[in-house]
Amino acid sequence: MIGTGAARLTLRSATAEHHDRVDKVFSAAALDRREGYGQFLTAQAGALFATERALDNGRAETVVPDWPSRRRAELLRGDLIAFGLSPPPPLDRLELNGDAALLGAIYVLEGSRLGGALLKRSVPAHFPTAFLSGGNSLSWRRLLSIIDERLKAADDMNSAITAASEVFALFERSGRMFLRAN
Repeated sequence: MIGTGAARLTLRSATAEHHDRVDKVFSAAALDRREGYGQFLTAQAGALFATERALDNGRAETVVPDWPSRRRAELLRGDLIAFGLSPPPPLDRLELNGDAALLGAIYVLEGSRLGGALLKRSVPAHFPTAFLSGGNSLSWRRLLSIIDERLKAADDMNSAITAASEVFALFERSGRMFLRAN
């Protein structure tokens, strides 16, 4: 059994290496240049579309009640279209089985949302940035509370770690596929 407040720290620690690899891949994007930002949006879309679809199929709203308001696929699709780019299809088919796996996947997406607010500072004001907007620390804290409440058993923690790792790997693959030297 995992102690109170420890679940979020365990999840963070267990996925830190995956997170670092994704950061390294995406740090190559030149967000201040049209080509680089377009590649960044496309790479984000390849992974985000697949992950949100898996969360919807898994009924994430039963675990995180405000899941529908957390979705960003349409914001990202809108930014791509406003930028004159065709949204890519989801990179892979992702399956998330069980509440713990859903929490692991949402953990990655919500962390990405917070990071997006920081990245937005590097993007020219005339580029579409709806996808990078809307980081909400209260929403993040609510998610962390749910994680701490729901991930008490070792099996649940392992499932969340596995799902989060798969989502990070999906973002890493998408980044490697769409981000080119620019």
